[in-house]
Amino acid sequence: APAATPFGEWRAGPTRVSYRRFTRRDALGPGTGWEHVFAVMRALAGRFGDEHVRLVVYFD
Repeated sequence: APAATPFGEWRAGPTRVSYRRFTRRDALGPGTGWEHVFAVMRALAGRFGDEHVRLVVYFD
């Protein structure tokens, strides 16, 4: 199970596999491009109110 697997790096044939802790900041923090999305959401919330702004994501 992934939870029992120690963090680290190994090779599986020609592929290098890396298993490391990945935080919310890694995914959404500065330099990821998401800061622009959140800035727009803040601006919209300032104009229309927090209750009227949502981010909807669809994965196919």
